Amino acid sequence: MLLQLVTALAALAGAACSLLAEGSGAGAVSGILPFTAGGFIYLGTVSVIPEILRDSGPAQALLQLLALLAGVAMMLLIARYE
Repeated sequence: MLLQLVTALAALAGAACSLLAEGSGAGAVSGILPFTAGGFIYLGTVSVIPEILRDSGPAQALLQLLALLAGVAMMLLIARYE
């Protein structure tokens, strides 16, 4: 329960930081976007790759890897055309 509280407080702090940085322009966005995308990619690979290596057959592993790469591609497209 304590860890859940810490997670919620971190989310609240992140929301407050984003609201404070809202008016600072493109400079803040260009610094925050790679950090956020890297975090999502790291979390995705840390949770997906062990599952692929442990329980999946070759076809399932390929589908999961393609889904992970599709998510990375979507983040790149959003960053490029936003």
